[in-house]
Amino acid sequence: MIILNDMVLRWLLFVFLIPFIATGQEWEVVVEKNGIIVEKNKETIRDVYHFRTTTKINASVNELEKLLENISNYPSWLYKYDKAELLNASVNTFLFRAKILAPFPLKDRKIKIKLIKSSVEDKIVYQMQSTPVTDTLFCVNCEEIAGMSGSWQLKKVSEKVTEIQNVTRVIADIPLPKAILYPLFYRAPQKSFENLLEMYSN
Repeated sequence: MIILNDMVLRWLLFVFLIPFIATGQEWEVVVEKNGIIVEKNKETIRDVYHFRTTTKINASVNELEKLLENISNYPSWLYKYDKAELLNASVNTFLFRAKILAPFPLKDRKIKIKLIKSSVEDKIVYQMQSTPVTDTLFCVNCEEIAGMSGSWQLKKVSEKVTEIQNVTRVIADIPLPKAILYPLFYRAPQKSFENLLEMYSN
């Protein structure tokens, strides 16, 4: 008989059920500032937080592909990323782990992500899916994020302008009300996109 602990059950729920539940849901704008739009999904279940962020960057699709595939450089623009390490890479798949700083009194978080690149209609898409962090020596004092999935999408507007969108679903096993946690989650993609706009301001 196989006994699964709570974290594994949450991860299985996240991987196999959430994508079907999320299909066709509606979005509500919560932040619109400096050309950045942050939306949250109107329907949420349990402790799953689902949001997306969109803006236009003065960079070509090719430039942003290189940015997203440069894993070790993530801390320079992804908000609160303290460390990102590429573990394995093939033509269109990247496996990496990262340490994400958390506000006091919460512990910092660790996560392992598989990033899968594909072309969908007129977009370049990087699907994200978390997998369990098996290396117990990586970020010993961190807590593992229970589950995360989503995507980066790049759509050409012109030769030097690209629409970039990030969609993220996170299981946050944190004993705080959604009214407090949601703004914390909004801040991360909003600040990351602000960093991108600054990087490509010329």
